[in-house]
Amino acid sequence: MTIALLTIGDEICIGQIVNTNAAWMAEMCSLEGWRVVAHSVVGDELSQIIDEFKRLLGLADTVLITGGLGPTHDDRTKTALLEFLEDKAVLHEPTLQHLKALFRRLGRDITERNATQAMLPSTCEVLQNDKGTAAGMWFTLKAQSKHNPSKRDKIMVSMPGVPYEMKHLMRDRVIPRLRDLSANDPVMRYTTLLTTGIAESTLADLIGDVDMILEGQELAFLPSSGGVKLRISVTAENRAKADEIVARIEERIRARAGRYVYGKDGDTYDALVGQLLTEHGLTIAVAESCTGGLLGAALTASRGASAYFLGGVQCYSNEAKMQFAGVKSGTLRQHGAVSEETALELASGIRERFQASIGVSITGIAGPDGGTPEKPVGTIWVAFADKNGAEAHKYNVPGDRTVNRERAVAAALQLIFKKVSGV
Repeated sequence: MTIALLTIGDEICIGQIVNTNAAWMAEMCSLEGWRVVAHSVVGDELSQIIDEFKRLLGLADTVLITGGLGPTHDDRTKTALLEFLEDKAVLHEPTLQHLKALFRRLGRDITERNATQAMLPSTCEVLQNDKGTAAGMWFTLKAQSKHNPSKRDKIMVSMPGVPYEMKHLMRDRVIPRLRDLSANDPVMRYTTLLTTGIAESTLADLIGDVDMILEGQELAFLPSSGGVKLRISVTAENRAKADEIVARIEERIRARAGRYVYGKDGDTYDALVGQLLTEHGLTIAVAESCTGGLLGAALTASRGASAYFLGGVQCYSNEAKMQFAGVKSGTLRQHGAVSEETALELASGIRERFQASIGVSITGIAGPDGGTPEKPVGTIWVAFADKNGAEAHKYNVPGDRTVNRERAVAAALQLIFKKVSGV
């Protein structure tokens, strides 16, 4: 089954809110083995909405629509559906009773404006929204009909844009039904291998001729500040067959590049690092300069972080580096705040101050200012200290301030992972 996602609303187009609905829906559809072929966002212009209905129905078997179902004049999705399908609105009594009961629970009287939300297209199958006032609408467009000239029935589903209402309808009403309709369709399955410590081009060279390992399937290289992701995409006649092919391809990739693979799919470096620290009974403290607490935030993002994370300091100034992490004034005068020597003393000092198993430090020039010919913007030092001593690593990350800080944290997490796991 192919899926197109349509989000309606000026607030999305102008960047007032982020379109998290589409990302979540795409992930859910992909987990079901359906292929998402288009994401589209349009404003609240009636003709544009209708044109997008037509375009997306030409691309996909199912169009999932969110937004524009409120009771005010700028909510035009229902109007667009009525015009596109040449339909009329009729009172849906169960929805009206649902609305009245909802308003009674809120201690309010239902208004005439709210009651209009029970006026729904006559050809839709109503999907009751237990979380809000806007009902979902399911339309089946029969094959070779006026609005669907193709040889296969097509589906349009309209849902509210409020995320928790949309998720309720997707989980409880839409996905189970689409799953039944697509039971005999080919499926697409994905697995993403997460790598670190190797550049995209080097990784591609290491894997070699992809035609030898892919069996006609697809492999995408997705570089990011945390490493390169390898997304395996497989299409097969059923889920079991697809999973078999994915497993074979994954095994071949790991045979060639497995030493750089640290996880897959939803794994995150911070969670894996936390798991490693917990398994080894280790504790950690951090001293951060240019990252200003981002490493500490990453290490405490997962539940159970109190088992291993003791604390840290944001030591931007030289005074803070000396007072809170024990860096020597002579080290700062001779080598500067961004140096191997300072990074080593930060890591060892913070470990000692917190009596932690491990101390980790980050110091660098995130930019956009502060660089010199000897130490340009993007110069980062990351150090690791434990009972066996300390080591520091230099990174040159040519990005903007945000990217440089993200890459510094990623480098620190990678270093912790490697030292603790012994890979």
